[in-house]
Amino acid sequence: MTDVVLDSWIRDNWLAEADEDAAPELSGTAILIVDDEKGPRQALRRLWEDTNDTYVAADGREALELLESHSIDVMITDIRMPGMSGIELLRAAKKRFPCLEVVILTGCADLDTAAKAVEWGASAYLQKPFRNQEIQTHVARAMARRRRNVQRRNLERLALEANRFETLGRVISGMIHDLGSPLQVVSGYVELMMATPELAPFRDSLEIMQNQIQHCTDIVRSTMSFLRHQEDTLILLNLNEVVEACLNVAAPILRKQEVKVVRQLNTSLPFIQGDFVLVRQCVLNLITNACQAMEGQRAPQRLTFTTWSEDGYVCLGVEDTGPGVPAKYRNNVFQSFFSTKESGGTGLGLSVVKNVVDKHGGRVEYGPRNGDTGAHFILRFPQHDMEEN
Repeated sequence: MTDVVLDSWIRDNWLAEADEDAAPELSGTAILIVDDEKGPRQALRRLWEDTNDTYVAADGREALELLESHSIDVMITDIRMPGMSGIELLRAAKKRFPCLEVVILTGCADLDTAAKAVEWGASAYLQKPFRNQEIQTHVARAMARRRRNVQRRNLERLALEANRFETLGRVISGMIHDLGSPLQVVSGYVELMMATPELAPFRDSLEIMQNQIQHCTDIVRSTMSFLRHQEDTLILLNLNEVVEACLNVAAPILRKQEVKVVRQLNTSLPFIQGDFVLVRQCVLNLITNACQAMEGQRAPQRLTFTTWSEDGYVCLGVEDTGPGVPAKYRNNVFQSFFSTKESGGTGLGLSVVKNVVDKHGGRVEYGPRNGDTGAHFILRFPQHDMEEN
């Protein structure tokens, strides 16, 4: 098969599709380079090591071990290697990690090998020698394809989760609602017992029972309030009260992790106008993220809430003592489906925060804490002008 025919075939199978993809920003992408020759391996590594997590492997076995132990986005592999060939590595890797994008490099291309690369899901097939810009473009396009595939899979999973949680929410709402009636009955009988002279010696115990019944009733009411949400219900909100409501909801996980909560709340804070449920969800997402980031660390776990007003905005700062977000990922933290968690992260928590704050006409900012450790998020909401009412 002539080089001209092979080049045409490769162009038809890869380049036509690739040209439709804008090369995205690659910052934060994890790249694995597999080549049995140290020189080419290190030369490729230098192309991305300043902006990306870059790993190298000398053979297929080492590459598979790295894929198992690290979250790799794109793998670049030579074809001819001792032991496992690049095509065999492609097949094994795609079987275990379907969303992995693989760029194949070869010094002597042939149609049969290229056909197998297509069959087993390679993103690109490049013949040596090639220009640095050429492989960088193909890796960028491979990353764009990976992000689309990951987003599609996440959306499918989230659709199932949303359906499940909607059903669960309705069941819980019904159960919580039904608890109200027996609590009223029990409360009524306790009141009758407290009014009975013969039971006067037990009055202290009955008062304790009545207080606990009232506590259960309050739990029912707050839970029902949490589950209800009407779209575009804008009311005057005090961010201090939103913080306290969120800390009450998050109290179990904060106690479990022994997180110290520090409040630096401005007592004369102006009001904002907003959707209480959505603003509360913002703060809850930040609390959840902070707890997940600090979980298991030996250093003291502390969560600081600060409120203030400036330049027509009411501001809330949420600061933790976790590891923070690495500098190379900070431009991506508010992107949908972006996550630095090895597993279990949907990448939607901070995206929801940004979308809600944007919807309220505000903005959200991320910055490291003093000393470049921990995370510090600032939510800015437009201050409500009381004179407009």
